[in-house]
Amino acid sequence: MKFLTRLGIILIAIVGIGAGFMYLRSTDTETEKATANYDVKEVGQLDTTSIFYDKIVKAKEAKKVLNLKVGEEAVLYIFHFKAQIYYDLSQAHSEYDDSTKTLKVTMPHPEVKLLLKDSHYSADYDYYKVKDSVLIEDKNTNGLKLQKEAADDVKTDILAKDDIVNTAEQSAKKILSKMFSADKVRVICEFA
Repeated sequence: MKFLTRLGIILIAIVGIGAGFMYLRSTDTETEKATANYDVKEVGQLDTTSIFYDKIVKAKEAKKVLNLKVGEEAVLYIFHFKAQIYYDLSQAHSEYDDSTKTLKVTMPHPEVKLLLKDSHYSADYDYYKVKDSVLIEDKNTNGLKLQKEAADDVKTDILAKDDIVNTAEQSAKKILSKMFSADKVRVICEFA
């Protein structure tokens, strides 16, 4: 009787250990399959480079004497922007090669967002009268109107500068490589 009890306990232990190994083996396979699915679209925006950018705009304004217009005078506005270059990875395409553990990412064109104090284009500029060469206060808020127009020009100006775009590309490569380095995945980026 003791012999059968011991044999039953041993058989139950063997079945239990075998089931445990089968369970662990199946979860390892699921983990491998899950980690092999790399998709950068889920990252969203990849901010790569921040820069400060000044834009100078020449303008002419009505010259007033005793509140009467008597001509025009030249003025300069110097607008101060902080810009962030980023990639919208929801537009990227990625392919993962499991045999070489390589992730190839085709990046979209970089984009620029201007980081202003608020959405109403707070006054972040200097205003000069050219004739007097002095910094004065912009009392008629023309600068705020011009700043909105200058913002679009700034985005175009920044993306036209190869050194800034190259820095953004290098930063994107480094960031993505670090993101996947824990899994020992090599990242190759191709830029549009």
